[in-house]
Amino acid sequence: MEDRADLTGLWHQPKREPLFALSVTALFLLLAGITTFHHEMWRDEMGPWLIARDSRSLLDIFHNIRYDGHPSLWYILLWLLRLFTANPEAMQWLNLGICAGAVYLIAESAPAPRWIRATVALGYYPVFEYGSIARNYALGLLLLSAFCRVFPRRHDRPLLLGVLLMLTANTSMLACLLAIAALVMLAAEAASSPPRLSNRTAPWWGLGIAAAGIIFAVWQMIPPPDTGYAMGWHVGLEPARLLQVLKNMTNAFLPLPKPGPGFWETQFLEGFSPYRHFSWLGALVILMVVSLSLVRRPLALCYYLTGSLGLLAFFYVKHVGYLRHHGFLFLCFGTALWLAGTMQPATLPGPLDVAAHHAERLVARILPAILAVHFAGAMIAAAGEYRYTFSAAKATADLIRSEGLDKLPMIADLDVSGMPVAGYLDKRSVYYPCGDRYGSFVVWDTARLLHSVVWGDPLQLARKSGSPTVVVVDDFVMKKFPPPASLQSELRLVGCRQAEIATEESYCVYLFDPKRTGQK
Repeated sequence: MEDRADLTGLWHQPKREPLFALSVTALFLLLAGITTFHHEMWRDEMGPWLIARDSRSLLDIFHNIRYDGHPSLWYILLWLLRLFTANPEAMQWLNLGICAGAVYLIAESAPAPRWIRATVALGYYPVFEYGSIARNYALGLLLLSAFCRVFPRRHDRPLLLGVLLMLTANTSMLACLLAIAALVMLAAEAASSPPRLSNRTAPWWGLGIAAAGIIFAVWQMIPPPDTGYAMGWHVGLEPARLLQVLKNMTNAFLPLPKPGPGFWETQFLEGFSPYRHFSWLGALVILMVVSLSLVRRPLALCYYLTGSLGLLAFFYVKHVGYLRHHGFLFLCFGTALWLAGTMQPATLPGPLDVAAHHAERLVARILPAILAVHFAGAMIAAAGEYRYTFSAAKATADLIRSEGLDKLPMIADLDVSGMPVAGYLDKRSVYYPCGDRYGSFVVWDTARLLHSVVWGDPLQLARKSGSPTVVVVDDFVMKKFPPPASLQSELRLVGCRQAEIATEESYCVYLFDPKRTGQK
């Protein structure tokens, strides 16, 4: 019998190692916990919290997320969390705990040497993008890890696998695409290998649960006709867009930010001309080599190609995305290797079998370098979070509160950047000139694209009310629409706070008091 470990040095027979897993998880919590403690939440984190906070029921959640492009599971968890606390920072520690759960499963059960499991757990995505930034992506990482852990017992636990895929699909569009890939893999196996007589219908029940969950998730992500975010589809050939999508895949495998205050969403290797111009070739090499390395395990190959091509197609036709989104391409690669490590290899015709063995060895030899980049990226991100201000939303809210202005009416321009300030102040209603409405979370419809500059009609509303009003303007508004001299008598600059990472979330706070007109 062939020894998979001798062939590649990568796949090991899965062993449960709880003590080792606890040690790795403790290291993760130490590193990501420090990073989380120093992380100021930005708009994409605060938006779901405000939706959960301001939804009176689960039905309200489904209504309020209709423009967000994400399914409901993360929002439901936050809705439950807000029953116990009004502090949005609790969301950060919930997210950290979820990511720690994924780290534990990887360190305990992945069929790989200890050093691989530990390095993956302390890599860029778990530590920073999914562990320190409180979004719905850590939930997808946890559920996909749980799926991989249960997969070897799929014939005995088909319903559990179905539930895990149902939940995975309801975390994000990206995780949903990987849940679809897993469903296709399981369906292919069920169709080609009839189940045992005593358990003939159970696999199909599991597949049915997964399919129902995926359909439900897709239904939630279909936006209303007046959506104002990621509008349109790119179905024709656009060479520049295609090259960008392929470059993003290479970057996802090599997430190495530039050190410094603006490290987020940067790529250190872009500073080298050959990489900048030809990194798109890396994606093609990755797809070919990884596919060939999995060809002796056709179920894992089915999952990898369905998931990777599905993600790339989504990035091309709908939303190019950012590194946090592209990270799911690496997650697809990692989970495919995990699944493959639990499978017996098939015997292929001579030349193809030899090529597959060479590809397996190549993946095993390149993987340490890739994981070293991930670890270095995590260290750069952790150092950046420690030294620099991610978003000035928290500092701006503290400034408003320290001046005793937090109970006054508030106008925030722009809405997307004003939203996290409202969240830190626990304000239920803020006036947003984008869309000419009051609210807390952003409604991503076309109405918000009609932007009335804060120094015009919005202040007329405040003037009519006669009440002093806090005006929060972000860096974009301050540079493009500074306050006119005609308002000098009614405006008092309270202060400004600067972000160093998400620089668009830098703010200046003004107190607008119509009663000060004519006063010196």
